Amino acid sequence: MTSKPICLFDSGIGGLTVLKKLLNKFPNEKYIYLADLERVPYGDKTTKDINNFVKDIIEWMLKFEPKLIIMACNTSSALVFEEYKKSLPIPIFGMIESCSKSIAETKTHSKVTIWATKLVAESNAYKKSITKTNPKIAVEEIACPKLVPMIEDLNFTINDRNKIINEYLAKTSKDSQALILGCTHYPLLTEDIKNLTNLNIIDPTDSLLKELEKIVPSNNGNLPSQNISLYATAQTEKLERFSKLYLCGDYKANSISLNKIST
Repeated sequence: MTSKPICLFDSGIGGLTVLKKLLNKFPNEKYIYLADLERVPYGDKTTKDINNFVKDIIEWMLKFEPKLIIMACNTSSALVFEEYKKSLPIPIFGMIESCSKSIAETKTHSKVTIWATKLVAESNAYKKSITKTNPKIAVEEIACPKLVPMIEDLNFTINDRNKIINEYLAKTSKDSQALILGCTHYPLLTEDIKNLTNLNIIDPTDSLLKELEKIVPSNNGNLPSQNISLYATAQTEKLERFSKLYLCGDYKANSISLNKIST
């Protein structure tokens, strides 16, 4: 099991925030990251399309004999995760289940807000998952379509970012006690958001790491180098640029073709 990789994927570069925390928590693991930049964004696709995308990605990943797979993408986690959780012969984790379980079971908050992409917000995936365990918790889900383009455009000034963040804070209920970052891009705005609100900011990756502790040994021994393999279905240079920025290293991104994926 130790030599088998942890595979994770996203429609784009947002999942690098998940990979970064995995590297900090489990530095001795091997990682394979796939950015499906040929089909990004998933948010304007149908559930059938997304299921086809995920099916082909997972088939490709299984060739590496991974110890587990992570859907580092809230859209696929919201729409098709349950199907693969039931059918795969290895553990698979999404971005919603662990966080929702933690919120519901700790009972720290009576009302929480989720910022997410339009498709995830409309699916009510977080609300369904949280209230299934604890119906007493009030949940609101807000679509934030301007956040991902803002994050990926590195030319935005702090004033530009604050203006957009405040736009969504104005839509957030005043009696909400916590803000769940329901897109893997959004943790990159954590400090900006904290400077503008007293809400408890929750990154679902943190709950996911606690789940992974049950099956991945925590080993903080010295590594000769981080064992990371990056792949992209398009725009390898974009994945390399953002991995350098977020992971603080020079990583080569390999180009792959998943021909069975249909538009």
